[in-house]
Amino acid sequence: MEKKLVSNPLSMENYSDPFITYDKVTGYYYFIASCQSNDLIIFRSKNAANLIQNNDFKVVFTCGHDGVFGPMWAPEMYKINGLWYIYTSCQAKANDNPFGERKTLLVLKSISEDPFDGFEFASKPDPNEFAIDPTSTFIGDKQYLCYSVVRGTHQLLEIREMLNPTTFSKEGSIISQAMYDWEKVPGYDVWTINEGPFFLKKDNRIFIIYSANGCWSDDYCLGLLEFQGGEVCDANNWKKHDKPIFVKGSCVFGVGHASFFNSPDDKEVWIAYHCLLHSNPTMEPMDRQTCIQRIKFDKTGFPIIGKPIGTDTKINPPSGE
Repeated sequence: MEKKLVSNPLSMENYSDPFITYDKVTGYYYFIASCQSNDLIIFRSKNAANLIQNNDFKVVFTCGHDGVFGPMWAPEMYKINGLWYIYTSCQAKANDNPFGERKTLLVLKSISEDPFDGFEFASKPDPNEFAIDPTSTFIGDKQYLCYSVVRGTHQLLEIREMLNPTTFSKEGSIISQAMYDWEKVPGYDVWTINEGPFFLKKDNRIFIIYSANGCWSDDYCLGLLEFQGGEVCDANNWKKHDKPIFVKGSCVFGVGHASFFNSPDDKEVWIAYHCLLHSNPTMEPMDRQTCIQRIKFDKTGFPIIGKPIGTDTKINPPSGE
């Protein structure tokens, strides 16, 4: 069968904060992203190249009940004990302005083993916290959630242990805040942003890849934290890399809010991220598109993402398709 080559962006639609995962049971890639409405939509495909271009999608949850008000931002979907959980954020109260209302963390639970069958409200694990961009992983037998908490004009990364997939176990710990110029929003001296975290593991090394700067800026980029061992929720056990690991290039700007997924045969790791296809020096609101590309690791297990692949380049799909 002829390979379906990948061209970036996967779609010209305004899909930001992309999350992609591959499920061996169903043989599908699944894609979700920030919503511009009250509907949460999942796309699926057997091929990464047409994941967002085909008509195989489903509205799996609609806001407006259980105290859930849209839009939902940066959803991520994980299979735990046979069911799927979506970690995202929603407005604390109804407000037509998506930036005019405080956001709270939200957990949705699938009603069956098939995510296309839909999701139901599960919990707001901390309804009093102003937080967005939750991401999940297991370290040992314990589940952790990392997210971006808003404190005034600063966004910081906080990590918390989970008692179960819908409930926090204990208080969290701030493990990252802006330290370097590349983490700060140009033109906004008091606005610093660490957001969009995602866990990445390789050869017993555990990283958090996060976004810094402003998503509307050409210089939105990816930074890296590495776990040093010991208590996961101890800020002293996370070390920040002093330079960004993924920045603009190849006429692609504002690269950030990444997720990572394995190829169908588990031989490759790929990154999904959103970008601006044109420079945005005035930092006005602008559509963001989803791109994907393969990443590699050096001999120590440190991730090497490289440069963004230009929109005029076709690449082979993930191995095992």
